[in-house]
Amino acid sequence: NTSKPATATVTITDATGQTAYSGTFSINPGDMAFVWDGRGNDGRQWPEGSYKLTVTGFDANKQPVAISTEVQATVDSVDLTQNPPLLSINGQNYTMDKIKRIVRPGYSGASTN
Repeated sequence: NTSKPATATVTITDATGQTAYSGTFSINPGDMAFVWDGRGNDGRQWPEGSYKLTVTGFDANKQPVAISTEVQATVDSVDLTQNPPLLSINGQNYTMDKIKRIVRPGYSGASTN
């Protein structure tokens, strides 16, 4: 999500810091969807694991533009014995304050920011 038009570079790195994918896109204000298919720039399928998504943006004058990101995933489990409770998502644990929205799979309703 950005507040003005920008050129955004999306970089995905693995747990060792090796770049799995990098691409540059023109984006407009508002939300934009990006889905990584697990393939690198060379077309090779990367193995399952933990990856980091980084997005940087610049406007037409080459000035940095803030771009916020969020990831959609399925919650595997909820541990209510912890304080605060923990949600397990793809092998990582998150507290509720890190969660922006919870929807059922396939739901296409409008969201608010």
